[in-house]
Amino acid sequence: MQTFEVIWTFFKIGIVSFGGGWSIVGIIRNEVVPRWINEQEFLSLIAIAQSTPGPIALNTATMIGWEQGGFVSALGATLSVVTFPVIAILTATYLARFLKLRADTLNESLKTGSIAMMLMALWALKPTSVDPVLIAFALGAFALAAFTKINALWAILGSGALNAIAGPAIRALLGIKG
Repeated sequence: MQTFEVIWTFFKIGIVSFGGGWSIVGIIRNEVVPRWINEQEFLSLIAIAQSTPGPIALNTATMIGWEQGGFVSALGATLSVVTFPVIAILTATYLARFLKLRADTLNESLKTGSIAMMLMALWALKPTSVDPVLIAFALGAFALAAFTKINALWAILGSGALNAIAGPAIRALLGIKG
């Protein structure tokens, strides 16, 4: 029964995973916390899923499936999370050709849902306490990546390094504990 529940849960996640990547994290969190794992385990799971090759939803489905029911659950969850997207892509491709829709029309339609899911992911991963220095470094990395030609990876790594090096001194100057 647990295997069926895992498979069904990840099939439902797959239905709304057209945003992929980080946009699906909030939905995954709502489905698995606290049912199968706690908040800290979820954050660790996302870190592991992000650091391994492949999409976050696929890696998370495999890991949760394995933990809940071994190989059969892992395989079932992995296949179930990709079943609907594959069917949707095939259907959309067929309809686009049949209705003679332009690809950019379909892409624009999917962006609306993706933006909402990304905001949900941000909400799910929000820090438990607000650290203005951390937020400033995150916003700085975003601004560099979004509004300059600096590669997002370097902006993110740079903000993390600056936070590690200068963050404690800035917090001390501002009288922020943490």
